[in-house]
Amino acid sequence: MAHGEWTTQVARELLKEFDQQGLDVLHDHRDKDTDLQGALGKLRSWFGPASTNETGLADLDLAIVSRDKKQKVYALIEIEETTAKPKVILGDVFATLLGTGITFPGRGSLSVGSWTTLIVLVHKPRPSHKRRLAYLEQQVNQLKTHLSTRNASIGRIVLDTFQDETELKDKLERYIKESLPKAGV
Repeated sequence: MAHGEWTTQVARELLKEFDQQGLDVLHDHRDKDTDLQGALGKLRSWFGPASTNETGLADLDLAIVSRDKKQKVYALIEIEETTAKPKVILGDVFATLLGTGITFPGRGSLSVGSWTTLIVLVHKPRPSHKRRLAYLEQQVNQLKTHLSTRNASIGRIVLDTFQDETELKDKLERYIKESLPKAGV
């Protein structure tokens, strides 16, 4: 599959699963003819007083967000389809955690906090990658407690792997559902 196609397909499946719970699935990979316009755009971590191109730190693939005025983000998701390199994975995590906020076009600033799970899933890992991801997950969950940025209030960071689109969807559904009871949905 081309870059982003899995993300688009999974976003559509997640929308079917979570729409009736009052949750929106926001994503940036899309088919303009098929996907809902209000759910498409750059999901960005940024720093400073305002989100601009110059203050952007990371663009994420998906977010599961409450539809109410609070716009609580229950899951922020990055899908690494092409690499399992630690520096890329850590860049995804820390570029998000070091931010002042998360924005999405037409929605403005989204609310992150202890109810939010940051999920980074890596495609086609070797067995040795799973051990390394477990180590990185443990370390970043400890390190984030020493950060004072608003996005460092994210409650949980998950680093995991997937082999194919079915496993990607299944794992995302499970991690999202795990985050919802903590959020009070």
